[in-house]
Amino acid sequence: MKKKSPGVVRLVLLIMLVFFLMPALANDNDEIDVQDLSHKERTFVGGYLGLQIGSYTFVEVSPIVGYRLTNRIDAGIGSTYQYSRGYLQDSGTHTFGGSGFARFSILPQVFLHGEYELLNLETPLALNEQEDDRMWEENYFLGAGYRVRVGEKAFFNLMVLYNFNQDSHVYFQNPVYRFSVEVDL
Repeated sequence: MKKKSPGVVRLVLLIMLVFFLMPALANDNDEIDVQDLSHKERTFVGGYLGLQIGSYTFVEVSPIVGYRLTNRIDAGIGSTYQYSRGYLQDSGTHTFGGSGFARFSILPQVFLHGEYELLNLETPLALNEQEDDRMWEENYFLGAGYRVRVGEKAFFNLMVLYNFNQDSHVYFQNPVYRFSVEVDL
């Protein structure tokens, strides 16, 4: 099988980058100043779901509520519930917690995302010895996202985040990818 040259791969990546950034770079003079909106209109809800079923089962539900502080800055809070069960486990584990986040829009569709997350989970020792000990884990995420409007008030977000907690028992790799949905109220 013939390998693609690095030049072809770079060209394809450049074309994809231009394709995705073109709408973001377009001049949007119709943007409404959020200062003119009511508090309800500045509020958004959404979140993300995760599901994996098989020899390893993982279910995640993470709703969020956010507020548009300015046209470029959003902030909000979220909660998380995760259930996981491996094929060697007799019972599953439950992880829950909350988070706070802030976003800064660089372009209308491109944003920076920072998040602090606090999770309560079973200790690794408890997983092996069937004890009922739990611990708190702090995660610090920083990354970027791309936002796509899918209706008058709905958006899809794709985020690539780096977790600065290198000893995480929940997130085993960096970066962390998130795909979320948000709806303006």
